[in-house]
Amino acid sequence: MTKEKPQMPLPLWRRTLRGAMRITVTLVAVGVATGAGIGGYTALAARDMQAEAPAPAPRTAVTPDVIRMLDAVTVPRRFTGQFEAAQETALSFEEGGTIAEILVREGDFVDRNAMLARLDIRLLMAERTRLLAQRDALEAEAELARRTNARQEALRASGHVSAQRTDETSLTLAQVTAGIAEIDAALVSVDIRLSKAEIRAPFAGRIGTRTLDEGAVAGPGAPVLTVLEDAPARFRVAIAPDLARQMKPDDLVAIQTADKTLPARLSELSPELDPATRSQVAFFDLDPGAGMPPARATGTLILADTQQVRGAWVPLSALRQGPRGAWTLMTVAEDENGTPVVGVEAAEILRLDAGRAFVRGSFSDGTQFLPHGTHRVVPGESVRLTGAETG
Repeated sequence: MTKEKPQMPLPLWRRTLRGAMRITVTLVAVGVATGAGIGGYTALAARDMQAEAPAPAPRTAVTPDVIRMLDAVTVPRRFTGQFEAAQETALSFEEGGTIAEILVREGDFVDRNAMLARLDIRLLMAERTRLLAQRDALEAEAELARRTNARQEALRASGHVSAQRTDETSLTLAQVTAGIAEIDAALVSVDIRLSKAEIRAPFAGRIGTRTLDEGAVAGPGAPVLTVLEDAPARFRVAIAPDLARQMKPDDLVAIQTADKTLPARLSELSPELDPATRSQVAFFDLDPGAGMPPARATGTLILADTQQVRGAWVPLSALRQGPRGAWTLMTVAEDENGTPVVGVEAAEILRLDAGRAFVRGSFSDGTQFLPHGTHRVVPGESVRLTGAETG
């Protein structure tokens, strides 16, 4: 077995030469790579300069409208009311009793003073018969008193009886006569009660609600029948006091129902305001040939409300939500180069009506604005106008 011979360390000059050679090789490699990168960049830059630049993006086409300022706005205001008969009465008996007969049914037409219903009057008739019998008895007593008084007067003239006896017969006759008068008053009372045991139509009209039938016991004042006057209908509606002040009698209005529009004229205004709604009740008479809707049917009164305020109508699609709950309009104006540019103007909504709004704001008459498509542009963007109106 041979022993390895220990390796002797290299001299210092050889180690130094070897390190210098490594550094030189590294610097040469870095220089070659750097030169290749610079050459490639120069070639790409030269090629890019020779290529054509891309065309700019086309401007968004918009179709603006022109703001037309108005000094006043007229909007329709609607108030819901109710149709009612000229007269409507709930009929009842003043005294209670059993209903013996009801002569009409709901929907029947009746004449004035026509018999509608009556109570069982047997007790009243018995009372009347009793009073008549009492009256006959008092009539007999009165006849006897008259004859007795006549005889006593004759005897007194001949001096056979005293004045006391004559006075007694005279006062007896007066007492019986007073009793007859009392019976007559009781008979009148019974006759009145008999008349009140009947319900008669207070006016010509049509029977509405029938709440009780024959055989029922009706209490005093309990509704039995409702009658509606056969006359042109009225329309009752509560309107705003400011509009009521502008109206005068016989003003022609339109009342809209479910299937048609009816003409009507103002009849009268309530002299006081409703304490709950602070509105004023107005009554309108329908034209006789207009056709009366059913009682208590609802309708809508349409009134034109004109207010002196400066603003303009714009479609709702032109309004955008602004900061802090404000509203804005997208406008179009030319810059110093004559290029149409999108801008923003503040707007305040005063009225809303069927897809449009009456607004006022920082714009002026003749300003061009975007009525729709505001989501396609942003403030400051250059746009292309198509079909723009001219002021």
